[in-house]
Amino acid sequence: MTTNVFPSRPARVRSFSPGAALRLLWIEIKRNAMPWALPILAALFCYDTYRTASGSPPIWTVRASLVTSKMVFDFAAFAGGLAAWTGSREGRRRTGDLLATTVRHALTRQLAALGATLLWVLAAFLAAVAALYIETARAVTWGGAPLWPVFVGVTAVTMLSVLGFVAGALFPGRFTAPLVAICAGLLPIIGSHNLQAPTRNTHVLLTLNVSLQPYDWGVFHHVLPDVSIAQVMFMGGIAVAAIGLLALAPVLRLPVGSSAAGSAGSAAAGMGWWLRVTSAVVLVAGVATSCTAYYLAGTAKQTQIGWEIPALHDAANDRPVPYTPDCTSVSGFRVCMHPAFGEYLGGVAVALGPAGAEIAGLPGAPVRASQVATPLGPPYYSGPGLSGAPPVYQFTAYLDWVSPAGMDSVQSRAALQGQFFDTFLGGPSYAQTGNLDPAQQAVSNALLTAIGTSPSFANFGGFSTPRVTAAASRFAALPSSARHAWLLSHLAALRAGHVTLAELP
Repeated sequence: MTTNVFPSRPARVRSFSPGAALRLLWIEIKRNAMPWALPILAALFCYDTYRTASGSPPIWTVRASLVTSKMVFDFAAFAGGLAAWTGSREGRRRTGDLLATTVRHALTRQLAALGATLLWVLAAFLAAVAALYIETARAVTWGGAPLWPVFVGVTAVTMLSVLGFVAGALFPGRFTAPLVAICAGLLPIIGSHNLQAPTRNTHVLLTLNVSLQPYDWGVFHHVLPDVSIAQVMFMGGIAVAAIGLLALAPVLRLPVGSSAAGSAGSAAAGMGWWLRVTSAVVLVAGVATSCTAYYLAGTAKQTQIGWEIPALHDAANDRPVPYTPDCTSVSGFRVCMHPAFGEYLGGVAVALGPAGAEIAGLPGAPVRASQVATPLGPPYYSGPGLSGAPPVYQFTAYLDWVSPAGMDSVQSRAALQGQFFDTFLGGPSYAQTGNLDPAQQAVSNALLTAIGTSPSFANFGGFSTPRVTAAASRFAALPSSARHAWLLSHLAALRAGHVTLAELP
């Protein structure tokens, strides 16, 4: 008498037991491959994200943007590749037929393995976020930790892990995991390339590296969460749809976990109607959510304070963030800045103080300098300007300020002084073109020389030719009173572009 070791139909599936599910999850957590990658991820975080943050301005929004622009890229290949390795385990080892005789449904095993992978990935990711935010909190002087970059980053690594796992389960093989890892690592690179394409459309906003903004982004105005909400919807919908596809794989006759086509049919026979309906609903809901996010991204428009999606926009976010500026005076010239840039105030004041004193008393000369927000949308204008009566020199933070200590360098100080003189002497034409004519450039260079700065470090309005250099040296050699008297008489004509190099004294 013989006994059938493998029954002709699948064993009866037990009802769901929370305790058994947790025990299975704990087994998967202990046997997961993700812990072996943690030392490499830690090294990548220290070398890439942490080092970049340390050299960036101590502004919350600037450093928090590294969560999506740096950390997701570092985690992408490991999250996708190791999840694919775990998902392909049953098919790679050809144990699908054997496991089909167990009393637990195949989806239970798969969800436990996927859940364990997600727990390891998210735990590592959130630990890195915590390290980044703790270090940032020690450096910043104003504001609070933004959470939307964290939500987007968590959704991104979750999506990559789920897609990798499903790819491994549907296409088991020894090459699946490395191929998924390569593709996952390329996704952020492709997104960055598309953002820089001149023919891009607003759907590109769904990529992760969209937070390439000026340093004062989110300081004077709230960071609009519209794009972040669309990103979470888009990537979250993809992850949910992938889980629904994994659950429906037996019904669709996809050989999940086995190379035998009959296993899929057997697994489908063991699925209750409620599980089939639920899986289909999950799949449809995920696809609908991603399609909705894609459509909403197509309606985005750029405003002065960021990207706005009408259906997701909250008008309360349009109001400026209240603050009390930090101010100081050097050489009688007052400089005011946003408290978030308080560590830069001393260096900026030391640079602009002598420049302001050099032109004090001239018609239209600014009486003080004040930092303003950098516009993010049309009309585009990121340079400094003069406004008000009496005139106030308005400058932005879009000056390549790498760190507060960098403001003490000769180059940074000369750059601020050069822009100050160029803005004052160039008049309306400089505001439109950013260029000076030869006479304006010569006077700007002469004023820089008069306050002890080399013009070679501060030529924003144009490059000095030998004739410009000779005229600048001639004008700088005049006594201060003579330069001042000449500018009093000829400043209007100089700013209008009606003065030639030969007419400079």
